Amino acid sequence: MLKSLLLISLILLGLSACAGPAVMTPVESQAAATADRPADISLPIVERSSPATLALSTSPPKSQPSPEVDTPTPTAAPTICSPLQEHPLAELPEIVSDPYAPPPPGKEERHHGVDFSYYRRGERLSIEGVGVQSVFSGVVAASITDRFPYGNMVMIETPIAELPVELVDQFGLATTESVYTLYAHMGSPPRVELGEKVKACQALGQVGKSGNAGVPHLHLEMRRGPAGRQFSGMAFYSTQASEVERENYVLWRTSGTFQHFDPMVVLALGAIP
Repeated sequence: MLKSLLLISLILLGLSACAGPAVMTPVESQAAATADRPADISLPIVERSSPATLALSTSPPKSQPSPEVDTPTPTAAPTICSPLQEHPLAELPEIVSDPYAPPPPGKEERHHGVDFSYYRRGERLSIEGVGVQSVFSGVVAASITDRFPYGNMVMIETPIAELPVELVDQFGLATTESVYTLYAHMGSPPRVELGEKVKACQALGQVGKSGNAGVPHLHLEMRRGPAGRQFSGMAFYSTQASEVERENYVLWRTSGTFQHFDPMVVLALGAIP
């Protein structure tokens, strides 16, 4: 009997050794997993800040006013007028009575300018009384009343800025130079005064025969010279001429400071259509 019980115990013990591991219920499995896992560590939650944004307007940008720019006002080309009111530039070569005949440098003889004169032209018996006007705009550099040899005379200084570009280029005028135009032998005292600003085609007087003139005519001279010169008086070949008048005459005529050239060259530029 005892042997039988012992035998049964041995058999049961062998069966339990051959069986697999015990199966745990879901609750037991979760508890075991929790026991094997390290305790949870509470980390601070850092909230991510969104990047800064630019507040963009959905409306179109306002147009900014453009800065004011000084736009140069277009200027008309300098005007070249006939020195004689009744005779256009194209007609002048027909009424030249004594052309330009330049003397050697420093000499007085020959002809420093050009003379305009005629008898019986159109309805006129003579050129006497025809209006004399300024060829260019400028400033009065001399206004002389009845002094020998120019008689009643006006001189106009025209700076480079008021001259045609063609004339400046042709004569190679320097920025420190001006062109001086002289109108002589007028029939009455000049209508303009020393230092007065004149416009092109402005009336200066009338053709006459004052001074060293045997017949009515306009004597016209043009010279290049230093800018800004004025002559308070000018006379020569007369015992009544003052020292200042004689000095001014020599300075203008023969010193070489003022260099004469043919006025017809300039007047021809204005006659080109």
